[in-house]
Amino acid sequence: MKKIFFLFSLLILFSCKSQKRNMIIPTIDNKFEKFDIDKFSKSTKKETDVVREFLPNGNYIEMSMANSGKYYTESYKDSYFMISKSYYTSGNIKDKGIMFNVPWGAPFQKGIWYGFDENGKLIKEVDYDKPYKYTFEDILKFCEKEIIPITKGPVLQSTGFHTIISRRIENEKPIWEIEWLKKSNRVENIILDGISGKVISRRESEFINN
Repeated sequence: MKKIFFLFSLLILFSCKSQKRNMIIPTIDNKFEKFDIDKFSKSTKKETDVVREFLPNGNYIEMSMANSGKYYTESYKDSYFMISKSYYTSGNIKDKGIMFNVPWGAPFQKGIWYGFDENGKLIKEVDYDKPYKYTFEDILKFCEKEIIPITKGPVLQSTGFHTIISRRIENEKPIWEIEWLKKSNRVENIILDGISGKVISRRESEFINN
C-alpha cells in the first residue's frame, strides 16, 4: 500500500511539473528600445504598412506603422501569451508587456507592463496580475474541468472562433471573463470572481458566423 501511495504521489508531482513546463510565458524587460525599421523595410512579407510573417522558430510576428505610432506583436509557438509593444512615431518604445494570445476582443494584459516617455525614460510599471488571487493557472484548471478549449499560439485571424479570456476591475472588484463556443451556434459567457474564482454569472447568446 505504501509503495502504491508513493508511486501515486510521484505521478502527481511529475504531472504538476510537466504542466508548469508547458506554461510557456514570454519574457519582457524594462530596457529602452526602438522599432526595428530595417527589419520592417527589408521584409519580403510586407503588405503596405504591415508585416506578417512566421519566424524560423514557429513564432508569428506582426509589425505595423500608422499615423498614431508603430506596433509590434510576437505570438509564441505553443504558448497562451504574446509580446505586445507600441512605439511613438519617432520609433522610441512607448509601452510593452505580455498579453493573452487571442488578438481580438479584449485580451488581458499579464504580469508587469512598462511605460516610457518620448525620450525613452521609464516612467511607469504596472503589475496587472496583482489584483487577482484567482490566477490564470486557476482559469486553465476551470476550463479543463468545464471542457472549454483554449488555443495555444499563434492564433491568426480568419481561423474560426477561439476562446477569449479577459479580465478587468468592475465596481472595484477584479473579475475574469471567458467567452467560448459552447455549440456551433451558441456562445457562452462566464464571469468569475477574480479573488475566489466563484462563478458570478453564465449567459448564452446566439452565434452567427459571418
